[in-house]
Amino acid sequence: MPFQLFYLLSFLALPVWTLSFGSLVFQFIERMLPDALSYGYGGGFAFGALKNVVASLIIAFPLYLFLMWQLWKGAKVHPEQLQSLVRKWFTYIVLVVVAGVILGDLIALLTSFLGGELALRFSLKALSILAISASIFGYYFFELKRSGVSLFPRGLKVFVGAVILLVLLATVYAFSVMGSPGKQRALQFDQRRASDIQQISYAIDSYWERNKKLPLSFEELKTQPYLYIQSVKDPKTQELYEYQVLEDKKYELCAVFETDSGEYKQRAKVQTPFSEEIWNHGIGRTCFEKEAQSSRNDKELQFLNAPVQIPASPVPARAF
Repeated sequence: MPFQLFYLLSFLALPVWTLSFGSLVFQFIERMLPDALSYGYGGGFAFGALKNVVASLIIAFPLYLFLMWQLWKGAKVHPEQLQSLVRKWFTYIVLVVVAGVILGDLIALLTSFLGGELALRFSLKALSILAISASIFGYYFFELKRSGVSLFPRGLKVFVGAVILLVLLATVYAFSVMGSPGKQRALQFDQRRASDIQQISYAIDSYWERNKKLPLSFEELKTQPYLYIQSVKDPKTQELYEYQVLEDKKYELCAVFETDSGEYKQRAKVQTPFSEEIWNHGIGRTCFEKEAQSSRNDKELQFLNAPVQIPASPVPARAF
């Protein structure tokens, strides 16, 4: 395979794994040093983003190492490759891009710091950007100046070994936060169950608001054309969720969960609004006792349900 293709592929793999590794470091900083202003799912530590970042790192980093190893071996067999214009231009492009990334990221971080970013978080993020960018810049600057055909100098062995170790540790830590793929699937099933139960609860509230009574079963609830229910069955077992009327306005919804929502939120460092905390669940059968409530107050309902009276108006006499 032509060595020019190896340079092109390595040039494509380099930003993928370095940006993924940098994103992973940023997420760890967000997790270990959460900002009180980053509330809920809109800011701070993004648990869901870890999957994409880790997947990119697992694919792109070994590919990059393989390509660079092939280029080093090729240069030993064909020393003239070190003087190739393709190699030099790719190296120049990498150096320019890295310099631009350093400049742009530091400007963005400083803007965030001036806007109230915590000093320690700012410092750690800035240091991580400088460390990653300086490592890339230093390696490719060395590549640009290298003219010998030594396969693997001792200093480069230490450098590459340290990079591999850091990437490996970051990946292992990410898996410890995310959990195994099986754990992730169980979590997705539980999120679907919680969403179903929440939708059923809203539908029951709407039914009670119109009929001033609770439905006796899911079938009675599903016959109402104005209500939308995603599902009344467990997505995995296809068994019906449990529903029981307790009192005039009180009812109970039950489902069997595979994970502990509290453990997930603690592991992911996720803050949820108070309205979602009532759906917290443990492992196994969990029941939620609810009281039907109207989305409108009594005065609004009396006004909406009152018969409309049209005042009689005199009919003008017609002239014949």
